[in-house]
Amino acid sequence: NGESGSVSAGDRGEVIGRATIEPKTYVLCSFPNCSRLLVPPSLLELELPGGFRVGDTVINKGNFNGESGSVADGDRGEVIGRSTIKPKTRVLCKFPKHSRLLVPPSLLELELPGGFRV
Repeated sequence: NGESGSVSAGDRGEVIGRATIEPKTYVLCSFPNCSRLLVPPSLLELELPGGFRVGDTVINKGNFNGESGSVADGDRGEVIGRSTIKPKTRVLCKFPKHSRLLVPPSLLELELPGGFRV
């Protein structure tokens, strides 16, 4: 249900309000190529600080040691969600020796397919 245009998986958009049709099933969104689109929330993904997404493989740029675990510079981890404590400035990640660490995006580097880094 859209007004002129198309949307593809991975396109960035914005939730702009409640749906007037089936408001318990859809939210009203706006995308660059489609100004008004009803979308089930299950098809939307929140953008995390730094542009990271859940499931991204990241490389840590720093060292952390604490009671709950440790992470070394260069350790590979995975983005697992949004921080509940500082959602605008931290990303929730898991690493081999630390299962839940809130990391500033500036201390993470996205690993590209094939193990490449930018």
